[in-house]
Amino acid sequence: MPKQYLFKLVNVFAEQHFSGNPLAVFPLADGLTDDEMQQIAKQFNLSETVFAFSSQNALADLRIFTPHYELPLAGHPTIGVSCLLQNLHHLPEKFSLNTRAKMIEVRAKNNQAEIAIQGFEKKNSLAEQSELAQAVGLEEEQIYPTAYWLNSGSPQLLLQLTDRNALSQAHINGKMLEKICERDQGRSAIYLWFEEGETIYSRFFYTDNGAVYEDGGTGSACANLGAYYLSLGQYPLTRKIFQGDDMGRPNRLFLRLDQQ
Repeated sequence: MPKQYLFKLVNVFAEQHFSGNPLAVFPLADGLTDDEMQQIAKQFNLSETVFAFSSQNALADLRIFTPHYELPLAGHPTIGVSCLLQNLHHLPEKFSLNTRAKMIEVRAKNNQAEIAIQGFEKKNSLAEQSELAQAVGLEEEQIYPTAYWLNSGSPQLLLQLTDRNALSQAHINGKMLEKICERDQGRSAIYLWFEEGETIYSRFFYTDNGAVYEDGGTGSACANLGAYYLSLGQYPLTRKIFQGDDMGRPNRLFLRLDQQ
């Protein structure tokens, strides 16, 4: 008889029903092969599926898959599996998880989890402002002149917008985005964000096999935004991040910077 595996479907970054970013979690994944995990992720067809394996130096070793490839680190799977593992095993508030990118320190309580990420890389995109505007379907005056690559575990292109309405108006030109990212030697993905006081409004887009997709809640982008603030010396700070509203799937994330 084939081995059976427990899985759970959870909504991450959700403040109410039918919100947040859906996630499939396999909390006891020992025995699954790489090919099987990829096929399972393809079957669920969610933005990510996460598998937790036994670990020698952490609570679990995580493997994170999209329907088409594996990711070294992703925020919403790490948050989601943290809450689920704590509920299943009655864990203390603080524990560690291994990802392909790095070890993550977790604090979880009452179905809420906070992950601490240290270390990042930053570089300017080679794209001109006109190219960036074309890639996101906006006018040049609606975007900042430079986009930046940030990598705190998952490299992403960050582009700040000049007004809130531009965020809703954004329409991604997949071919132009792929051209920019290929020239920069990065993954074809972009995080658009607008800052208003201590609130961030954001959207995250990526391309896969020629199609453009939007992610409802992107924890790794939240971490990369924190890295951007650190690079400017803007800490300590806290921000509440609104994402997913433009696609009818509200997600709420929180960013806190304590020190560099």
